[in-house]
This record gives sequence, structure tokens and C-alpha cells, in this order.
Amino acid sequence: EVMALTRNDACVIEKDGEYTDYHGGEHATMALNAGIDLRMFPRHWRHAYALEEETNNGLRRSVQVFDAAGDAVHKAYLREDPNLIAWEALKSELALPEQVGTPALKGRTPTEGPKIVDAKRDILLKEWRRLTDTHQFLRLCAKLKMNRLGA
Repeated sequence: EVMALTRNDACVIEKDGEYTDYHGGEHATMALNAGIDLRMFPRHWRHAYALEEETNNGLRRSVQVFDAAGDAVHKAYLREDPNLIAWEALKSELALPEQVGTPALKGRTPTEGPKIVDAKRDILLKEWRRLTDTHQFLRLCAKLKMNRLGA
């Protein structure tokens, strides 16, 4: 059981559960269950660390993933009474032969600005009301030649 954490300047998302019902893929991977319903885009993941840090509440264990610029992308913190056998196996299986202290970081890629097509606003609003699943949104954006921010 973990607390999965994803954050940016606008929001923080914390979910308690397990990474089960995993589906891998080239573009996106997913863990789909009642606790953690998560879509991940590993092409942005460049560095990951298994951390064990002493805190006022005892030892805290986590896996923390960062992008090429060194920004945190996703973190998973083990909850109370962790499965230490699984934790040790994870560390052993994923550890690189040579551990490096500080990775080489790259500059941040600028975020794409909004792509808006004012003439298609009414179509966007009509189709938005008909969406039944969040995954339909990107297809709608592509159809209207907009990006998420513009829509």
C-alpha cells in the first residue's frame, strides 16, 4: 500500500492504494483500480530513486521519479506496515549497477501555448457536453486542431 503523489504548481494529487491492474505501453502506462486510477507517460521519466529517510515519525520509504530537468514527476510513499520483502525486491531489481549521486540535468522544454480555433468554439462546447470518458477529450482536441490548453 502506498500514497501516490503527483504535483505541479497548480495542484497536488494524492491517492492511497496499490499499483495493480498494470497496463504497459509505448506512449502511456496505467494502473487501474479503485485506489489508484493512474495514467503515466514514462517517456518523460529520466531519473528515479528509492529513498529511505529518517523523519520524526520514523523511517519513510519512497520511490521518486524526476524528468530531465530534475523536476519531480511522480512519487510513491510506502504506508504504515509496509511489505518490506517487496520493497527490498523492488530496490534490488531496479537498481543500476553503478549508482550516481547527481545526474546531469537538461533545461526545461517550454510548454506549448494554447492552440485555439475560435471558429470551432461552438463545436467544442457541443462535443464537450457529449463526452462520457476523459480519454475522449484528446481525440476531440485533435479533431478540432486544438491542444488541451487551447480547448
